[in-house]
Amino acid sequence: MSNRDEFSKKTKEAVALRANHHCSFRNCPQPTSGPSDESPQGVNMIGKAAHIHAAASGPGARRYLASMTHNERTHITNAIWLCATHADLIDRDEVTYTADVLRAMKSEHEAKCAERQRNALSAGEPSPDLIAIGPDIVFVGKFLGVEGEVWSFHLQSFIGGDVHTLITFADCYDKTATSDRFVLVNELGDGRALRAKPSVTRETTGGYTVRCPVFPSAERISAADIPKSWALSDSHDLMTNNGNWTMVSGVDALPQQLKTCLSHQKGESPLHRDFGTRFAEYYNLLSGSLWLDRYLNLEVIRQASIPYIDPTNNQQYTPLLCVERVFAIKILSDTPTKNWLPIRVDLSVKGLGRWQHDLSVCIPQEPIRRWSFDELLSGPFVRG
Repeated sequence: MSNRDEFSKKTKEAVALRANHHCSFRNCPQPTSGPSDESPQGVNMIGKAAHIHAAASGPGARRYLASMTHNERTHITNAIWLCATHADLIDRDEVTYTADVLRAMKSEHEAKCAERQRNALSAGEPSPDLIAIGPDIVFVGKFLGVEGEVWSFHLQSFIGGDVHTLITFADCYDKTATSDRFVLVNELGDGRALRAKPSVTRETTGGYTVRCPVFPSAERISAADIPKSWALSDSHDLMTNNGNWTMVSGVDALPQQLKTCLSHQKGESPLHRDFGTRFAEYYNLLSGSLWLDRYLNLEVIRQASIPYIDPTNNQQYTPLLCVERVFAIKILSDTPTKNWLPIRVDLSVKGLGRWQHDLSVCIPQEPIRRWSFDELLSGPFVRG
């Protein structure tokens, strides 16, 4: 068994994405992926997530830091995306390529990637849109249209997963959790639950055509019908009035409904494992990248459009209840304040129309404690 502290697949994908799949070494023009002639699905990958501080001690371990923990060595902050040539070079010369030098290279390269993307947007050039199929497949693509109950897309390039991941998802569709059968489209600001497994066809001009059989749009309620709940203050505490708990409902409850729903991290409730967002996961991987807004946008679309089946009462509803379309999510601060990240939402709300609002969502900085149901029954919450 290896004693190396290796990066997870998600971390490798994120550091490559932040580098725009180009080598981060100064003045290296090398793209790190491209098509292979071996097969229609073949990809040549010459990039790698290299360790800034080595993954393990021993001969040839460059910049190894004994004081680092496993989590620190495998964190994205210890990774730099390089072509194979420069990954080997930095591991042959730790005097020239110190940890500080590599961190500076990484920071400069990511800043240039962000600047190029901003310039393209300001010049009105078409920017890539993200499409997600299930929880592990995200790609840059374009919505082609609807035929019957099938949504079609042109898949340009994968961001999360690959062709094999997509084919495996289709092959295992019948065994996939209902909550993971979905397609989300940033271009539309909308998504659908999948009715059957997707199909994928290689295009002669490059890329793929993906077809997704979908269910009709999920039912939403009017904002005026949002159920009554306890009111929360701007400091996220329960509010009282003359010694009584303050309640809020309808349109007045909409900002609070958004805040509480988007702040709930997926898997943190033992009774509702499938409920919640992946905001914290994406923030920790993509913070500072222009891709972060787009990933969060997909998550809000999922909460707005994909029905959740409550296992306690078997009722079905979309978590955001009344949101019909997601136009944009904008992050308003570089870092959370006491775990709260300010964002601006631009939505279409049933009964209100186009609606914008600033609010804060909780982004836990520490791993969430996942209590099992048995632990809840026998643990610190049970009083004798």
